[in-house]
Amino acid sequence: MGFVRNEQGVILAASLILLFLVSLFLFTIVSWHSNLYRTYDSIELHYEKETSKLMRQGG
Repeated sequence: MGFVRNEQGVILAASLILLFLVSLFLFTIVSWHSNLYRTYDSIELHYEKETSKLMRQGG
C-alpha cells in the first residue's frame, strides 16, 4: 500500500475530475433519454388526435 499516497493532492484532484466527467456523462445520457421519450409521446398524441378526428368523420 506504499503507492497509495496522496502526494500533493494529485489523487484527490484526479478523482474529483473523474467524478465530474462521469457525472456529466450520466446527466447527458439521462437528459437525452428523457428528451427522446418526450418526442415519442408528442408524436403519439398527434396521431391519436388525427385518428379520432378521422373516426369522427366516418372515414
